[in-house]
Amino acid sequence: MKLLQWNIWYKEKIENIAQTIKTIDPDIVCLQELGVYSVANPDAHTAHKLQSLLGLNMYYKDAQKWEGAHSEQGNAILSKYPIIRSDYEYIQVSTESIDYSKEGRVYVEVSLQIDKKIIAIGTTHMSYTHQFQETHEKKKETDNLVNVLKTKKASFIFTGDLNTTPESYTIKEIEKYLTNAGPSFQKNTWTTKPFDYQGFTESKLNWRLDYVFHSPDLRALSAEVIQTNYSDHLPLLVEFA
Repeated sequence: MKLLQWNIWYKEKIENIAQTIKTIDPDIVCLQELGVYSVANPDAHTAHKLQSLLGLNMYYKDAQKWEGAHSEQGNAILSKYPIIRSDYEYIQVSTESIDYSKEGRVYVEVSLQIDKKIIAIGTTHMSYTHQFQETHEKKKETDNLVNVLKTKKASFIFTGDLNTTPESYTIKEIEKYLTNAGPSFQKNTWTTKPFDYQGFTESKLNWRLDYVFHSPDLRALSAEVIQTNYSDHLPLLVEFA
């Protein structure tokens, strides 16, 4: 069973993302930053478009809506396996004063029928804070997330763009309950495109922000960072026994 974790970047053409996923051919795909009528894909609900292009089962939930622009952004899980249950929980509700740190953030989860087993898959896109600093709000968001994760005792995989570094409070809290599936935390995933926001600029692959974890009963056979020119994040591919 191969799982792909990827923040696909709201500025990326969705056809490029679809072709890359087809080439990798994972069984399960966890995606963040799917836009609805975004600048890069003004005529597309990208989650629905991907489902159509890939022919996979899909569950999507919006994290943030911009009412004036009639657009939104969210997370999705796509799967070759049947989705028998789906759910979501907001780990941060958006406020009126919108910057990246205050956008709505949602955890989405599906249960998949894989042969005779049921495996739960969860994913999220946590808030960006300036230079990935730990703030009171980010810790609260982490606590909201971990309150969900700590109930998952078995047959569970969690992925996400967590917008935080391996030594952070967020990762330490998650590792109290779940195991890193790999690759090594020394393998970076961001950024492949120039970033400039509120005085923080970055143009090199200097940061690890994307992760895959699993419950102790599962076993990861291999894990790697996939090289691609699409998106500002590199995807993670993990194969499970």
